[in-house]
Amino acid sequence: MSAATIRTGRAQLGLPRLIVLCGCLALSGLVNASSSGSYSSDLTPRASENTQAPAYPSGQSRARGAQEAMPGRPLTATFVNPGLRGERFWDMVTDTMQAAALDLNISLEVVYAERNPYLLKKLAIQALESPAAPDYLLLVNEEQAASELLTIADGHGTHVVMLLNGLTREEALTHGTPGTLHPSWIGSVIPDNHTAGKRMATQLIKVAREGSPTGQLHGLALIGDTRTPASIARNTGMVAGFSQDQDVQIDRILEARWNTQDAEHLTGQYLKWVSRSSGQNDLIWAANDAMAEGAILALESAGLTPGVDVLVAGLNWSPEGISMVKDQRMLLTDGGHFMAGAWAMVMARDHADIEEWPPRTVNFPMSAITHDNVARYGPLLENPDWEAADFAAFGLQASRDDYGFDPMRVLTQMLGQQPPASGTPPQATATQKKTARSSAPMDAPQ
Repeated sequence: MSAATIRTGRAQLGLPRLIVLCGCLALSGLVNASSSGSYSSDLTPRASENTQAPAYPSGQSRARGAQEAMPGRPLTATFVNPGLRGERFWDMVTDTMQAAALDLNISLEVVYAERNPYLLKKLAIQALESPAAPDYLLLVNEEQAASELLTIADGHGTHVVMLLNGLTREEALTHGTPGTLHPSWIGSVIPDNHTAGKRMATQLIKVAREGSPTGQLHGLALIGDTRTPASIARNTGMVAGFSQDQDVQIDRILEARWNTQDAEHLTGQYLKWVSRSSGQNDLIWAANDAMAEGAILALESAGLTPGVDVLVAGLNWSPEGISMVKDQRMLLTDGGHFMAGAWAMVMARDHADIEEWPPRTVNFPMSAITHDNVARYGPLLENPDWEAADFAAFGLQASRDDYGFDPMRVLTQMLGQQPPASGTPPQATATQKKTARSSAPMDAPQ
């Protein structure tokens, strides 16, 4: 089956060249960057006093450790969060990481780089050189800002775990893999963004074909960026998914920089182009829920009904995304990748407790919340209580030397400890939650 056609509105590009472009740091002329909004201020250092904050109120993690049987000796960890406070995705990363740290007897500090790669490096070096340097430093290779920190960390006693964005192929040639060239680098936890991006495209085609079994389908792809490894993997997955149907034509791939406003503006401009050219638009692939929301707003402003006239897929498992799936404006929200921080806590605990623990990279799956399962799992994500999960249960067991990290297993675990409608009152204590979840089912749902 021949490849889907991907257009910029001027010239068609074959699949081989497109894949090469998606893997580059820029998609050359294929990507139309937004002209609305400027992000140059993101590279401007901001007041340092606003970048650091403990993850817990003072003493909370220690108090919990004193009340419950906690694993191993107390550990300390610092997470250099590359995002801003209040950003939905990075809040979800931090929230699940905090819950896991509580389960695993780890005192966690979170500092914010505020989307500034220079500040990210500065904060990481400050943590490494602090008299109270943490046992573990958690880094995201956002905009390829973290790789050189591996060499710096080797001169200190702190261990490094990378999450979400690992090294690019070029960086890996210099820095190797965990435990090879850098003794400080003990692990990476990376979600399978390629499969998620492909699954989103595949599902859009599948559902669109239920209404139009034959003939040409036209669409729009909204990507976040062309620099971070996770985004590149998601983009190439999208291309692979759409290429499965020779009659799918992606008219535009637009860089909406992860935000609703740019996505709404770009989608609106695209819809005007479709109208002027007497064309059609059947589906929109968006690399995160915020951009999917922007696309939906633009569709509604143009008098179109999302989910009926145009299918939209997003990614993040955000409460907003769940809501849009529930009201059928969005086909699905893929995700679960924000749990990488929790898995990094699990790896740190095992590294400290297991003799001769081998450094490793763990790739874990993502999953889709769709119209078929949103009633079951949606409530857990719209108003999450991550302390209801038992992240300690995901540590290595004597019977296996591999991790079973899977976000859907966490949701299943949380469902297993929920009281029945006529049973235990919903306001259970932390101890009651722990007791209830100790026997929660761990099998992944069908």
